[in-house]
Amino acid sequence: MALAAAVILALLAVLGAAVVLLPPPSWLAWQLGLLVLEFSLVFALLAVLGLGLALTARARRPRSWARGLATSAAWVNALALCGALLPPAALWSAARDHGADLSLGGYFAGLSFSADREPVTRTYARIGGEDLRLDVWEPAERADSTRLPIVVNVHGGSQDFDQSMFPRWDTWLADQGYVVFDVDYRFDFPAGQWQGPAADVKCAIGWIAEHAPEFGADPSRIAVMGQSAGGLTTLLAGTTTSREVTPSCPGPQPSPDALIAWYALTDVTNEAAELPWRQRHSPIGAELQELFEETMGGSPDEKPELHRAASPITYVREEMAPTLLIQGGWDLFVTGEDHRRYAERLRAASVPHRLIELPLTEHMFDMNWGGFASQIARQEILRFLDEHLATT
Repeated sequence: MALAAAVILALLAVLGAAVVLLPPPSWLAWQLGLLVLEFSLVFALLAVLGLGLALTARARRPRSWARGLATSAAWVNALALCGALLPPAALWSAARDHGADLSLGGYFAGLSFSADREPVTRTYARIGGEDLRLDVWEPAERADSTRLPIVVNVHGGSQDFDQSMFPRWDTWLADQGYVVFDVDYRFDFPAGQWQGPAADVKCAIGWIAEHAPEFGADPSRIAVMGQSAGGLTTLLAGTTTSREVTPSCPGPQPSPDALIAWYALTDVTNEAAELPWRQRHSPIGAELQELFEETMGGSPDEKPELHRAASPITYVREEMAPTLLIQGGWDLFVTGEDHRRYAERLRAASVPHRLIELPLTEHMFDMNWGGFASQIARQEILRFLDEHLATT
């Protein structure tokens, strides 16, 4: 029984390594790889168990074939243990470099899909017969009646998800002294109408500025934050003028005081950084490329000006808001080089900015609330917001 369990754990380790290291053959395989990478300490514990069982089986001096199998299982589990410890070790080193504190106990704090309370949901616009909604998350307790700064959260996703995908982040930010508005936006637009999501987010920001006093929020202090496609939308909404991207509804258009983009493409032109190797060799990559070209109405070769206009890097200018970029080092969809080029453009334009690169971290890592990457991100976000949304 010990030998059988050790072999099963060794096979599980091989499968885990495959879904992390190789180009994913499907979305399910990518999701499994994300879970393995984000919970690698759990797999390290399983590898320790597998190694112990294999050594136990080998020590009982079974027949030669079983002894050889036990030795092989021991080696595989030992290698799996080393591999599983690499991501947390790399992030522990990164945390030290960034001055962040990590909690080993907090690593097992669960996922980000639920919250300890419900938001207030409001409709901020009705466009084309569709209600666009946002969730308002306020602090669980308030010390006084002081108006709080605002964080507008823009969810990601390659399809039409509702707002507040990860509500645990919303409630956490609210309890740090912010009023969080998590906004929905439309996905379905005619080919080439890349401005649509950013236009909706601009509309939402205008509504928030008008209605902020209802929620004890300060419309003069607004940060906009987005993940993945929401990060790209955040950068477009926060850096383009009304002439470049016209809001999808009338209303005030305050300029954000800070921008935060998580693992977001910043350049979709032919001059962009090369896509990650795993994506280029995965069916997912071909699927995403087809979807993107349908959205844009053509490839970068066919529509170069359209792709340039849809790239946040095009709009970097001296007067834009301070920007925080957060990027994983093992992201299937966005390379670190993309963010480094954007950060260099910000530096050349004298825009205050910070780039946080998290080694061996996958796209959508923030679904793991307790993960070391999420712990680092929370501390960096708070530093950034405290610096740029402080009471004046």
